[in-house]
Amino acid sequence: MRAQLTWTLVTELLVMAAGIFVLKLAAQLLGSVGFGEYTVSRRAVGLMYLPLVLGLGIAAPRYIAIARAGALPGYNPKSFAIATLIAGLAPAAIVILLMNLNPTGASRVLFGSSSMQPLIQPSAIALSGLTLHSMVYAIFRGRGDMHFANVLSFVDNGIVPVAAFLFVSHNAATVLATTGTAWLVISAIALVVALTTESIIETTETVSSHAKMLLKFGMPRVPGEFALVGLFALPALIALRTQGVVSAGHLSAGMSLTSLVAGVFGPVGLVMLPRASAQAAQGDLIGLRKIVLKMLGAGLAIAIAVVVVGEVLIPPFVKWYFGAAFLPAIPVFRTCLLGAIPYVVYVLLRNILDALDVKAVNSRNLIITLAFLLILCFIKPDIMSMSISLLASLTLLGILSLWETQVRLGRRAVASP
Repeated sequence: MRAQLTWTLVTELLVMAAGIFVLKLAAQLLGSVGFGEYTVSRRAVGLMYLPLVLGLGIAAPRYIAIARAGALPGYNPKSFAIATLIAGLAPAAIVILLMNLNPTGASRVLFGSSSMQPLIQPSAIALSGLTLHSMVYAIFRGRGDMHFANVLSFVDNGIVPVAAFLFVSHNAATVLATTGTAWLVISAIALVVALTTESIIETTETVSSHAKMLLKFGMPRVPGEFALVGLFALPALIALRTQGVVSAGHLSAGMSLTSLVAGVFGPVGLVMLPRASAQAAQGDLIGLRKIVLKMLGAGLAIAIAVVVVGEVLIPPFVKWYFGAAFLPAIPVFRTCLLGAIPYVVYVLLRNILDALDVKAVNSRNLIITLAFLLILCFIKPDIMSMSISLLASLTLLGILSLWETQVRLGRRAVASP
C-alpha cells in the first residue's frame, strides 16, 4: 500500500506540474481571449462529464475489487468492467450527439452566447475522450493495478495537454479537439489491455445485473458529482456572462490552482478506500480513527505549508509565468489558493465517508455547498467577490466533511456491499 501511495502521489505531482505548464502555454500562445476560451471550455467539459458517468468512478473500483476478492459470488470483475463501460459511456454519447446536432443551442446553454459555437465540436470530442479515460482508469483502480492506472493518468492528464499545444496550431478549438482525440485513442488502447488481461471468474449473473449493482451505488452520488464540478465551473461561467471572457479566464485559472493543489491529495483517498471499507465492515473503527487522524494531520500540515509559500510567490510567479496582462488577476489567485486548505480536508475525507456509509453523504454536503456558493455569486457577481465566495463555500465543505466523519467514527458503522 505504501508503494502504491508513493507512486500515485508522484504521478499526481507530475500531473499538477503539467497542469500549471498548460496554463502558461495557453496564456502565451493563445492570448487573453484564447486563454479564456480554452480554460472556460475545459471547465464546461468538466461540468458535463462527471454527472454523465453516473458515479461509476467510485462504484466501479469498489465492486471490481470486491469481485476480485471473491466476496460477491456469481459476479466477476470482467463483467463489472463491461457494465461500467456500457453504463458510463451511453449518457455521454447521447449528450455528444445532441451537441453536434444543435451546436448553436449547445453554445447558448454552456457559454451563454452563440458566439462560442466553434468550440462546441471540440468540446464534444474532449468530453468523449475524458469520459472513456475516466472509465478505463476506474477499471484499473478496481483491479488494484495502480501502476498502470498511474501511467494512464500521467499520459492523458500530463503529457497529452502539453503536447497538444506544442504540435498543433495555436487556437483554443484546435488544441481542445487534439487533446480529446488523443484521450480517446490512448484510453481505447488501455481498455484493450484491461479487458484482455482480466482474470476469468465463474459468473451466474448477467452484465445487466452487474450494471444494476454499480448504478444502485453510483447514481445517488451523481448529484454530488454535479455539485462538485459546479463548484469549480459555475463561477467561471457566471463570470463569462457578466464580466466577459478575459475576466472569466482569470477566475478559471485561479480555481485551477485550488484544484491542482488539492488534487495532489486525491491519491490518498484512492488508496485508502478499500482499506477503510474493510476496517469499517469489520467494526475496527478505533484503528480507522487513528489512521484518519494521522492522515488528516499530515495532509493539513503539507497543504498549509504549500499555500503559505504560494501566497508569497504568486505575484512574481504570475508576472514571470503568465505575463503582465495577468497582473490584475493576482488578488483572485491568492484568494482562490486559500481555498485549497479546506478543500484538502474534503479530498482526504470523501473516500472515508464513502467507506463508512453507503448513503451519499458527500453528495448532500456538496449540494449544500454549491447552493451556498451560487447564492453568494448572484448577490455579488464581480470577480473578486466570487473568488471570496468560493473560499467561503470550500470552508463550509471542509467543516461539513469533518463533522460527518466524526459522527460516523464515533459509532459502530458497517459498510455493506
